[in-house]
Amino acid sequence: MSSILVVDDDENLRDGVRRILHQAGYEVREASDGLQGMRSVEQTPVDVILLDIFMPGKEGLETIRELRCAHSAIRIIAMSGGGAKGSFDMLKLAQMLGARRTLAKPFSREQLLDAIQGELGQA
Repeated sequence: MSSILVVDDDENLRDGVRRILHQAGYEVREASDGLQGMRSVEQTPVDVILLDIFMPGKEGLETIRELRCAHSAIRIIAMSGGGAKGSFDMLKLAQMLGARRTLAKPFSREQLLDAIQGELGQA
């Protein structure tokens, strides 16, 4: 069973994503910010990290940089409802920093599962 770490400060989003992924047969862990996410990965590796960009505390872009340094091959899917901030597209920036895929919030069940399956080579 593949394991997914969902890192987002929105508890409702984490709950919804967890339910969808559990129904699809994945093991799901959760973290509410980048610091908790980093600690979780250090304790027990995961197959894919689904990571929000905008969070209090350690935000997503900083977390992507740190994950890439510590675990260069880790699969990261960045997600954001803020997408563009000023003239910067934050999801494109996340890809430049090492996210392999992105999801713009709100996303559908199918978009979520397609992204996860694509990272796991199941698509």
